[in-house]
Formats: sequence, C-alpha cells, structure tokens
Amino acid sequence: MKLNIKKITTYFLFSFFLLTPTVLPIKLKPNTDLIGKIKLVVGKRGWIEKGEVTAISGSTLTITKDGVTYTVNTDDKTNFKRKFGGKGQLSEISVNDTVNVLGKWQNEEKTQILATHIRDLSIQKRHATFFGIVKTKTDSSLVLTTVNRGEQMMTIDISTKLVNRKMEEIKMADIQLGNRIRVKGIWDLTNKIVSEVTQIKDFSIPVQPSSVPTAD
Repeated sequence: MKLNIKKITTYFLFSFFLLTPTVLPIKLKPNTDLIGKIKLVVGKRGWIEKGEVTAISGSTLTITKDGVTYTVNTDDKTNFKRKFGGKGQLSEISVNDTVNVLGKWQNEEKTQILATHIRDLSIQKRHATFFGIVKTKTDSSLVLTTVNRGEQMMTIDISTKLVNRKMEEIKMADIQLGNRIRVKGIWDLTNKIVSEVTQIKDFSIPVQPSSVPTAD
C-alpha cells in the first residue's frame, strides 16, 4: 500500500488547528467598590476638633484625638488663627496646645490631612486696653497692677509709642513706679502678658501742680 504523504500531512495540520482551543484575552474587572471608597475620602473635607499637638516637624503637626494619631500637613495657603480670632502663625503653635483643624483628607484611613485652617485654642490672645499702676519696670517691660485683671506684664519694643497725658512723646525713663498708665496691645489671657503693645499713655506726666492755698 502506497502512502500519500502529502494528504497525511494536510490532515494532521487541519486537525491541529481545528482541535486547538482559541485563547481569548481576559478582561479584568476593576474593584469599583475600593476605588469608589477611596474617591469618597481622599480630597474630601475633614475636621478634627480639639486635638492635642504631640509633635512638630517643619510644617507638619502630629496631633492626637480620642487615641487616634493624625498627621496634619500645612502649606503657604493654610490659615492660622488664635482662639479669639486673631491672626496666628505656625511658629506660635507648641507641643501640648489644643487645636481645631479643617482641611482635606489625604488618605483613605482619614489619618492624614492637608490643613486649610488651624485654630490654636491655647493661644488666648486678643486686642485689649488696660488701665493701672506701674508696679515694676525694665528697659523692655512693665508690670501693671490693674483694677479688674490683676497683674499683667507689658512687653515693649521700638514700635511702641510712648506719650504723656497731652499726647506728647516721652521716653521709657520718664515712666516711674506708681504712675497711672493706659496700655493697648495683644493680651495673652493664659500667660497674663500683653505683647505687640502699640501705645502707652502715662497720665501722671506732666506732673500736675498741686494747689497751694493763698494767704488772705
């Protein structure tokens, strides 16, 4: 029997292509639940109320709240405020301060936030005016005994304007112990310090002449 090599070869080739399964590309379905969850958190507004500052590194604060540790990042757009609404700055914040943070979450776990606003509740400063008697003094400070707020320290710098009762300019050396003065500045309620003093007015200068009875 004579074999037809050509026909046999054709048969096997045809059988190979006919029986070999076609491999189709597999399309992987994305985990839309996870993606959706991340999108719902990252970039959304977040709020941390009354967190305690535990560390400060450059422009980043670490704070804790109810046992959770948060990383609070700041940038040149972050707005800092003191407790009473006065303008603050990052350099004023200290470890153990209590802060409120408003910003946008940067991770799914809600433990990292880019702050847009930070209010330091521990910096209790506001504009205030004090009247009192000079108790002690140095070249750069006064301790004033006030009527309703006890003793307050006044810090003085080159920008502080010193005037007498007639609004005439005077020098620090002119202010004496026991003089009655008025002070305008930023009051730190916690530490009882008045800083950024803009004006001190000494009502005891010039000395008023005492009336001397005349002889008849």
